[in-house]
Amino acid sequence: MEQSSRLILSRFFSVPPSAVFDAWTKPELMKSWLFKSLDNQILSIKTDLKVGGKFSILELNKNEKVDHFGEYLEIERPNKLVFTLEVPRHFSGVSKVSIKIRNKQNGCELIFSQSGIDTSKTKESWEVMFEMLKVVTDN
Repeated sequence: MEQSSRLILSRFFSVPPSAVFDAWTKPELMKSWLFKSLDNQILSIKTDLKVGGKFSILELNKNEKVDHFGEYLEIERPNKLVFTLEVPRHFSGVSKVSIKIRNKQNGCELIFSQSGIDTSKTKESWEVMFEMLKVVTDN
């Protein structure tokens, strides 16, 4: 059985909380940073943004399709988003992701946590994605 760990990352963004929240929930923004890398392509994003609603982000990486999917558990725009995340190609099991966005002077703070899986496999990917998220929200 794999070791379960908790990953907590915090980032400051120089935009209002609603801009960061929208980047997590609006497909046209999600496709430019969420599960995006320099050598992959996001083929499709399907979201049903309600508690109990499902989402799927289909990535094409080196001719291989990778699905990132889950279910929304809590939605409190623009301050909180909690969902399950499964990516069988990258890790086994179901992870729980929690996004808290706190209003700060001159912007907001994103507090990200992921649990339920071995997060040593996901930490570097999230750090890269948050750098891309900064670019998306700063434009």
